[in-house]
Parts: sequence; C-alpha cells; structure tokens
Amino acid sequence: MPQTIVAIATDDALLRSLEFALGVEGYLVHPYGSWQAARELMAASLCVIVDVDICRKDPDARRSLLDPTSRIVMLTDGMPSPNVSASARLISKPLEGADIVEGVSHFRRVRT
Repeated sequence: MPQTIVAIATDDALLRSLEFALGVEGYLVHPYGSWQAARELMAASLCVIVDVDICRKDPDARRSLLDPTSRIVMLTDGMPSPNVSASARLISKPLEGADIVEGVSHFRRVRT
C-alpha cells in the first residue's frame, strides 16, 4: 500500500509536478489548494509538502511550522521564509525531483 503525502499549493502545475515526481516513487499524493482543505488528511499522511505562499497567508500553517512533531517539507522561493522547527525540511524552488524525494524520504526514515 503506498504511503500518502499531502501537498498544498495554489499553483496547479506545481501540484501536478509533485504528484508525478512522487507517484513515480510509489507515493500517493493528495493535492490541495489550501491548508484548511487538507487538514483532515494531514495526521494520517507521511508528511505534508507546503508551498511557502500558503504559510505566509495562513496562520495555522505558520503555527504548524513551529511544531517540533510536524512532518513538513516547505517549498521556499528565496524570499524570507517563516520560522520553522528543526523537524521541517526546506527545499528551494526551482525544484528538482530528487530534492523532493529526499525531503519526503527523511520522514519515511524517521517513521520506520
């Protein structure tokens, strides 16, 4: 059974890219356009991939970045990023498929 990942971004092309890159690796990606829409599935997922723009706009997303138990891969854009806990993984855009897979794999190693 594939491991589930939640991906949150307002850019549909970015979400499709994440679905493809991680789907090839055997993950099941659930794409969402907002933090609130994704909330229900987050606890059961391996990790949450979130675009920094979501974190800048949503206070719940920003709070989650500070949670040391969070399993978040944040996609950054070179602009100042919100503060994050040591458990979060930061990946700079433009994205490389290998970077995303490595960010996600970190949480697979932690959970197994």
